Amino acid sequence: MTSIAKFSGIAASLLCATAAWPADFQVKRSLELPASTPQVWHLIGDFCDIDDWHPKVSSCALKVMDGSLVRVLTTDNGDQVTHKRIAQEDGLSYTYKTISPALPIEIFTATLSVQPGENLLIEWIANFSSDDPAMERVVVEDIEGGLSAIKNIITSR
Repeated sequence: MTSIAKFSGIAASLLCATAAWPADFQVKRSLELPASTPQVWHLIGDFCDIDDWHPKVSSCALKVMDGSLVRVLTTDNGDQVTHKRIAQEDGLSYTYKTISPALPIEIFTATLSVQPGENLLIEWIANFSSDDPAMERVVVEDIEGGLSAIKNIITSR
C-alpha cells in the first residue's frame, strides 16, 4: 500500500471518528431597553427569580451544594434542571453552569449580564457542547424567550 493510500485511509478513519465527538456551540443574544440598571437587575438579578420572568420555568428552589449556590428549576413540562452559580458581579452579572441537564447537552455555562448606558444592554451568552446539533436551536429559543419576557415586563411598567 502506498503512503498516500495509507494516509487517505487514516484521514478517513479520523473524520468518521470525530463525527461522534460533541460539537461546541456559543449562543449570544442581547436586548437594549430604555431602563435603568437597578430596575432590570431587580427583576433578573436574583439567581432564583428566573421563575418570575422566564416563560419556560415554573418554579425555582435554592440549595447550597458543596459550598456553592445551586438552583433547581422545574420547567413548564415538568423537567428539572440544576444550575450552579460559579461567578457573580453584584448588580451586573452572574455566571452559572448546568450540573444536571434535562437535554442532551454537556459542559453548559452561561452568563446573564446588564451593561449600563444610554440604553441598558442585557446580554445572555451560553457555551455548550452537544452531540445533537438541534440543541443549538433549543438554547437559542430558550434565551430569546427569556429576553422577550424581560422586555415585555420592563416595557409594560
